[in-house]
Amino acid sequence: MNILNKITMMFFLIVFITIGLFLIAVSIRSVESEPIMNALDSINASTTLRIGVGAVGFLLIVISWASYQFTVARIQRQKNIAFNNPDGQVSISLSAIEEFIRKIGSSLPEVKEMKSDCIATKKGIDISTKVIFWADANIPEATEKIQGLVKAKIQEMLGIDEPIIIKIHVTKIMTRPEAKPAAKKGKDKDDVSIPFGGFDYKNE
Repeated sequence: MNILNKITMMFFLIVFITIGLFLIAVSIRSVESEPIMNALDSINASTTLRIGVGAVGFLLIVISWASYQFTVARIQRQKNIAFNNPDGQVSISLSAIEEFIRKIGSSLPEVKEMKSDCIATKKGIDISTKVIFWADANIPEATEKIQGLVKAKIQEMLGIDEPIIIKIHVTKIMTRPEAKPAAKKGKDKDDVSIPFGGFDYKNE
């Protein structure tokens, strides 16, 4: 996090804490209305104070809007990869890469489910992957296999040499469902019962 982000977060933290404390004080009746009314009367009576209060309000609006635009632009940059071709710029959504990683996970026998969240940073591509393994998987070997396979596939697909950092978080380990025996389509010949027809008595 850079210095500008820290300053912006600290500014809004102070503003919101101040507003919150003021509202709490009003709710418990610890703030008298007379001093507030006197302050408002003083502001209304002074042109300089009115200009100053208006300038502060305008500045707060500008800072809030600029922070919003900066945050949105940063999120957009983090969720896209752009590179230049001879015929123009190419932009790739990281959601497409996340879906590509999910399909890689579905092809591995050790993995039941795999979901990823990709962010593009100045250092490269940061991938956080949540994996559900089957209980018979060797987790150290499987995680190393996933990291190597995902890194190689992405570098091959995008043709980039930037670092790809893959963090894996195992969220669940599940046992494989037992195979159900196939239902018999018909009875075996040995199981066929012969209806009792009685004895045929003949007169001697």
